[in-house]
Amino acid sequence: MAEKVLTSLAVRSRSLEWTVLQKTSDRTAPAPAQLVELDPGEGRKNILAGLESDRERLVGDIRNKCGRLAAPVSLGIPASWVLLRMTELPAGSPDELAGMAELQADKFSPFPIDESSISYELLHEHDGRCRLLLSAIRTDTINLLAEALREADIQPKWVDINLLAWWQLLKEGGKVHPNGSQIFVILEDSECDIIVCSAGIPVTFRSLSGMDGLPPEEADEEIAREIVYTLSALDLERDGNYLSEISIWHRGEPPAGLAKHITALLPAVLHLTPLETLPSLAIGLLRRAEHRTRGVMDLAPAAWMEVENARRTKQRMLVSTALVAGLWLAGMLGLFGSLQYQKQSLGSMDRELVALKEPAEKVRAIRDRTQELIKYMDRSRSALECLREISDRLPPGIELRQFNYHKNKTLEMTGEADAYSLVADFKRDLEKCDLFTATELPRTQHGPGGREIFKIICTLPGGEKP
Repeated sequence: MAEKVLTSLAVRSRSLEWTVLQKTSDRTAPAPAQLVELDPGEGRKNILAGLESDRERLVGDIRNKCGRLAAPVSLGIPASWVLLRMTELPAGSPDELAGMAELQADKFSPFPIDESSISYELLHEHDGRCRLLLSAIRTDTINLLAEALREADIQPKWVDINLLAWWQLLKEGGKVHPNGSQIFVILEDSECDIIVCSAGIPVTFRSLSGMDGLPPEEADEEIAREIVYTLSALDLERDGNYLSEISIWHRGEPPAGLAKHITALLPAVLHLTPLETLPSLAIGLLRRAEHRTRGVMDLAPAAWMEVENARRTKQRMLVSTALVAGLWLAGMLGLFGSLQYQKQSLGSMDRELVALKEPAEKVRAIRDRTQELIKYMDRSRSALECLREISDRLPPGIELRQFNYHKNKTLEMTGEADAYSLVADFKRDLEKCDLFTATELPRTQHGPGGREIFKIICTLPGGEKP
């Protein structure tokens, strides 16, 4: 990334977490992540619902607790807000993959394409095939959140997914193994995200929502059943990558009930690990933003880029205007400084011009008469020479009726021919003649006896093309 300052902001259901990276000569590490809790309002499950009902209060709360965050901002949203789908497509350029991703998203997304923000993440490429994670979300949802953040003086530029930031941290932390299959279950803030990978490569990303509305025992059973259902749909054993490990990442007390249900259904090693052992979610988003390319998820609507381009254009215009104004002022000072000198020399130059004007006109007149005389004496394109050339090229079956020669301008001839093809061949033959610069066949017409009456105009050097 070329930015000197970079901010990542992770949005959860009821909280915001952010960190800022300032690239200086003596410091490149991000600042410690900061977390603030938000109150969406009574009966509201998440920040989005709170913005719909009590926008002004929430915006003020965000402004007071977060302050102004340095732009640009990489915004992370919960996976439960987004439609996710894994797919494999033929390898191609980023533009080709983006087009194919949009076509695939249209198949599984219930939202109209023109009302959706669609993106993809290139996860793996092998043997001419690409494994992509497709995502789709209503543009209104993104804009609702982004406009509230802008009102709070936070300027989001990219929109990432929190689940992918956790995947980034798991990979960097050496938790992903190159052999076998693994399941990562991430429990945080009433969300349950699932990542299944095979030989170190993700094969599915899922987010289970609505778990907070169930009793703990039922929620644990539901999560365990969803994990089993996901594995049966993937059929990992077909590729020889048997399930080797299940890890549950959690905050607070270990989810013993969930561990019990999973152990009863799946014969694999199970680990319970606190999320605090990983860097913060905002750090994961920041590391993804630092190395952002065309193949990295970005759900920011296209209109954001248009607004950003317009802002940059306006900024460049202001800078250019100031520069031009400075140059103009310097030029005016130089102009006034040399004005007196120019006035003094102008009178002498005018007198010199008057003195030279009359002799110059005489010389110009002599030159024009000389050129006309040269043209007149030039017999290489005389009427006789033109007639001789035309007579030599005149094919059988064509009779000339009229021959008009205009000195150094044009030659007009009319005649009759047995067929139009003879006239066309005659014209093409004249085009090869060095005497003429252009040959035109303005018209032909059928005459008495079935003969073709034609007119051909040839332009001589110095003449105007008809």
